[in-house]
Amino acid sequence: MSATLFALVERVHGHVAVLALALLLHPVITLRTRRLLTPWTVRTSELAALLLSGAFAVGWWLYPSYRAEVKPALLADLPRVAASFETKEHLAFCAAALAIAGAVVLRRAGASSEGRKAAWALLVGAWICGVTTGALGVFVASFAQTGW
Repeated sequence: MSATLFALVERVHGHVAVLALALLLHPVITLRTRRLLTPWTVRTSELAALLLSGAFAVGWWLYPSYRAEVKPALLADLPRVAASFETKEHLAFCAAALAIAGAVVLRRAGASSEGRKAAWALLVGAWICGVTTGALGVFVASFAQTGW
């Protein structure tokens, strides 16, 4: 993969993830502020989970190029930044997994108060992991340049 294509896909990957996190705020907020579960709340949780999973999949697709072209220099010059990237990847997986779990729980058990509480906890966890992932992504990108 060329450095230009890598940089383009990397930015799309990040923007899709940010969009997913913005969308994820809808069910997080409405599950706390409304008594009744609306179909839109369920749909936004599912769409956010889908977008987060898509962003994760794109990141997974980019990883071999990152490992070959960017990571060696980071490990040599800035090992803490390289470690931050690996932390970011693990948090991204957690965000996607928690968002999927939250959407499934909301779809299956959202009619009950306990189901909504469980879904809310999962979705909040996904949002927190996702925001932390994004912050680490910006931090790493400020050091890791793709001009190989």
